[in-house]
Amino acid sequence: MMARLFTLLNFFILAGISPNLWAAENQLSPQAMQALEQLNDIALPDPIGWWPLAFSWWILLLSVTSILIGITWYFLDLKRRNVYRKQAQDQLSEIMQNDEIDAHKIQQINRLLKQVALTAYGRQRVASLKQDEWVKFLAENANYIQQPKSLNQFLLLGYSNQKNLKEELTTCHDYARKWIKGHHQ
Repeated sequence: MMARLFTLLNFFILAGISPNLWAAENQLSPQAMQALEQLNDIALPDPIGWWPLAFSWWILLLSVTSILIGITWYFLDLKRRNVYRKQAQDQLSEIMQNDEIDAHKIQQINRLLKQVALTAYGRQRVASLKQDEWVKFLAENANYIQQPKSLNQFLLLGYSNQKNLKEELTTCHDYARKWIKGHHQ
């Protein structure tokens, strides 16, 4: 009997007919009316919470965190490995600002280039290079930077006592600045 009542009640609810309206028209027995009044609303379960996370969310969270740590590590390592370039650029600026004669500035620029090369490529590969071999080494390790044709003569001028070498000094300075910034390892 109770099952039939639930079936009727569900039918009326789905059809949009109020059970009280139907009961008034068709006169249910007092026992049926009492049973209908004792019915409670359907108890809905609690909504599903977002915590604890599903396994796939943990994997996604771990992956994103790992990627962020990896990117941070890469850029910090890149910055650490290029500290010598910034220091060399600063020293190059100091060389150009001091009051020595141009030949000594060219000599200091050459010395700075050698120091940067020693830092980047190691003593065994760089220390023994002189004149043409040195200029060839500079060209090979920054092949996309156009090297002045007479760079070797300019660097040799650094060991003379000539005072008015503005054009040569500017050429050496520009090349050194580009080489320090752009040489590859």
